[in-house]
Amino acid sequence: MIAAAAWLLPHDLRAGGTRNTRVHDFKEFDEGTTKGAAIESSGKVTVGTATTRAELEDVNSVFSCLAGKKNLYVGTADDASIRKVTSSKKGVQVKTVAELSGVVVTAMAELSNGHLIAATLPGGALTRVTPRGKTSEFAALKGVKRIWALRVIGERIFVGTGPKGEVWSLALDGSDAKVVLDSEAKDVLSLLELDGEVLAGTSPGAKVFQVTPDVKGQLVHDFEGDEVRALAANDRGLVAAVNDFEKRKISTLKNLQSQLNRANLSGAAPPRKTASESSPDADAALHYVDLTGGGARRDLSRALEATWETWMDVEDQYFTGLATSSAGDFLVSSSRAGRVYRVKGRRDHAVVADLEERLATSLCRVTASGGRGKGPQLYATAGQGAAVYGLTDTAPAVARYTSEVFDAGQPATYGALIVRASGKVRAEARVGPTEEPDARWGDWKPVSLSATVQGLRGDLQLPLRRFAQLRFSLESANAEVREFNFFYGPENLAPKVSSVEFEGPDFDQEDDDEPEANAKIKWEAEDDDDDELVYTVRIRPEGSDEDAWIDLGPRDELVTKEELEFDVASVPDGVYEASVLASDAPENGTSKARTDEGRSAPFIVDRRRPRLNEVRVDGAAVTGRAVDDLSNIHDVTFQIDDGPLQAASPVDGLYDSPDEAFELRLPDLAPGNHRLVIRARDALGNFILSATTVRR
Repeated sequence: MIAAAAWLLPHDLRAGGTRNTRVHDFKEFDEGTTKGAAIESSGKVTVGTATTRAELEDVNSVFSCLAGKKNLYVGTADDASIRKVTSSKKGVQVKTVAELSGVVVTAMAELSNGHLIAATLPGGALTRVTPRGKTSEFAALKGVKRIWALRVIGERIFVGTGPKGEVWSLALDGSDAKVVLDSEAKDVLSLLELDGEVLAGTSPGAKVFQVTPDVKGQLVHDFEGDEVRALAANDRGLVAAVNDFEKRKISTLKNLQSQLNRANLSGAAPPRKTASESSPDADAALHYVDLTGGGARRDLSRALEATWETWMDVEDQYFTGLATSSAGDFLVSSSRAGRVYRVKGRRDHAVVADLEERLATSLCRVTASGGRGKGPQLYATAGQGAAVYGLTDTAPAVARYTSEVFDAGQPATYGALIVRASGKVRAEARVGPTEEPDARWGDWKPVSLSATVQGLRGDLQLPLRRFAQLRFSLESANAEVREFNFFYGPENLAPKVSSVEFEGPDFDQEDDDEPEANAKIKWEAEDDDDDELVYTVRIRPEGSDEDAWIDLGPRDELVTKEELEFDVASVPDGVYEASVLASDAPENGTSKARTDEGRSAPFIVDRRRPRLNEVRVDGAAVTGRAVDDLSNIHDVTFQIDDGPLQAASPVDGLYDSPDEAFELRLPDLAPGNHRLVIRARDALGNFILSATTVRR
């Protein structure tokens, strides 16, 4: 599956609706796929190495591999079989050696007599397999429920186990089984022999231990992460593949279940291939420590005190295996799109293989001995579609890079393609209606490239479609693609004004002054293709003709915010409606801009004060009427002398009309004259005062 490009949006926006996408660094190139090409960490695609492939049609996954003295063996999932891999001019061939009990062959080791020792899940037993394929129990480890790693080191067999995080040691005949490391983790996933010492990587906790006479071992390093999935070494240093899962303390068993697309490790096998796969919630890193310190020999003690450098870190994937090339480079397999990376240093890594299957599960390096001639030195196994790949040092017959699928958001017109490249490079493009290419997509069309000052330039003469994909073929040994940039223009969608509202002058009950004459028109608008919008804001008396609109916007600048403040005193009192016209002209040009208009409900502009009529004082009772020509009466209040402001009551119980009868009752007053001030205020904050003398 090639996912739609999440980083295509937001776009590099240009006037006239023109957008462009640029791919120029490792992370962006790594979103695509390769065949015979390499993606370098410096941000370019170069000619890679040739691969040969053998598919296993009867199983779902190949999980493990072993480079024996004479043969390469792989362990499968679902049928827990061991297959022998051979290479010839005809390619890679795979032959079944033995079928074991269980679900998956997790680890294998070879004895000097050619017998294989194999571990399967579920269970903690080891099985012996003769060169003729006969099987027998080799050893059963008490309390062990899973075995992840096997190594023959000297005259002993070392076994990495779970769920107690132990390393066991056995004699070569399966006797004398004993625990030599109790790591206090749940699982020991990886084992490595380094200058006669045994190293173990654990999960969870991502620690590396050295096996010592003390069963607790020596802690070599504690990484940030959840597991040390694999260990490898070259002449100068030690490298650890560390996975960090978003869900803390995820078990390696669950990780394996996910790889095999199974809810459990027993019962019926799943279909061979799944239709889709989401990115795992995991990150992975490759950490390296120099064991020489500039000297000629490795010193393992430096792993305890020297700095571990992060040579590579990637997102949305986890590492599954490690190997060392004949040149001393490290190769690491990944859960993401069947990737195999080559890592030479902290700034030097590359994608050297891109398997057709979704998951690269393990790596093994073989030598040219044992009758294998000049065949591949590195083999990779695949899961979620089982296959074995041989990676050679020869030039590939085809070196091709295919971009991920780009999503324009809408059917789009495609324009120029600019490529920074060298050597002989051929470009092709295709478009379609879906985020995954299928039969509805068009054929690949060649793009004629010509040298310009910008680089190689061509026109993408493609049909109007939403999704597009590019492909580059490197047709000379020195060919490389360092960057490509293409231009497109999606169909322009009209904006939408969803609401328009009038917000009158703001005031509080206790305000002594009338509010300022400022009011606001506020609206909500959206544009489905994320165009920048500008607005025209107008009002007119309700029911009047189209030529009665009054423009409220400033004359010297565009309205870009979703509100506009205006002075209500600048227009006559009356009932109005507002119009907001949204336009996407800033990005599409005035001739191709699309618009949408929204209108408000009628609202009142009223700067005239209300009136107080028929005010009468009858003992302690005071009555009257508050009247306004346009607005409802908001409140009537009164004040005796310099006392507090108090509310008068509407006679009908509500202030809900422009004509309101009100009443109030005076408090007990001392003998003499008193000032009674009555204030009536309308809904827009305009008020009138009436003063009366009350005698007691």
